[in-house]
Amino acid sequence: MKLKVGTRGSHLAKIQAKQVVKILNEAGLDAELVIISTKGDRVQHLPIHKVGKNGVFVGELEGALEEGSVDVAVHSLKDMPSKIAPGFTLALPPAAPDDVDVFVGKSDSFEETDLAHMVIATGSNRRIAQLKHFYPEITLVPIRGNVETRIQKVESGLADGTLLAYAGLFRAGLSRKVTAVLDPTRFIPSPSQGLLGIELAEDRRDLLKIFSEASDPYAAFRMKVERAFQQALNASCASPIGIHIEAKGSEIILHGCFAKTADESLNYATVTTNKERTMEDVYELVRKVKGDD
Repeated sequence: MKLKVGTRGSHLAKIQAKQVVKILNEAGLDAELVIISTKGDRVQHLPIHKVGKNGVFVGELEGALEEGSVDVAVHSLKDMPSKIAPGFTLALPPAAPDDVDVFVGKSDSFEETDLAHMVIATGSNRRIAQLKHFYPEITLVPIRGNVETRIQKVESGLADGTLLAYAGLFRAGLSRKVTAVLDPTRFIPSPSQGLLGIELAEDRRDLLKIFSEASDPYAAFRMKVERAFQQALNASCASPIGIHIEAKGSEIILHGCFAKTADESLNYATVTTNKERTMEDVYELVRKVKGDD
């Protein structure tokens, strides 16, 4: 029987899902893509945080899983809510591109301090909060759409530039559009940015085993740590939070930021740990960004 892999209809979503189909094919299974329209794709005239409270790219895909019209749903893991719906689970992810944010602008020359005097297009609460934190006088305009659409809007004059995830540009073959890589300890990425969210029924142990064997140890480590951070803050995919894992030899530095809304001031914090203690110390990072210390 042919396995059905469900995903959104965007170019990037299909690229990501094809990676999952390839994993299944290489394991000797026959799999095909199934395109499913989601609320987040259909409602383009509102900022993403106003489309729905949580997981606006997730609900329809989980519905397809529940009714059995797909066997696997492929998401961008950063778009997923803190808690997975009962009966479902996440497989371990394959290797991923860097989690950093990048600046894509109309000009080739760029220094981060230029942002203070720019018009920046973004619809991300996290990026809005970070830009306002460092550059209170910055001018922001809303933007929605896939990666290609956002770049086209900037190039057509909507703004001086936009902030995007490097992983999306890399997967879409648009790395050449990157003007500059932003400092991930200042523009801290979303939890699980760049990782694939491979969701399936928790009783599909056959498929979980295949994905586990194809997974990347560091990507799996990131998913575990960064999802724990997100869950401990009871945050949605629209919450202005970020976490970045910086490895320096045997030392690991956890960088985090958090605010309840994009209009509140961000709290930044760091915790130095090692790989053996990371899962324990990520909760120390949670306490610090919440201001509990």
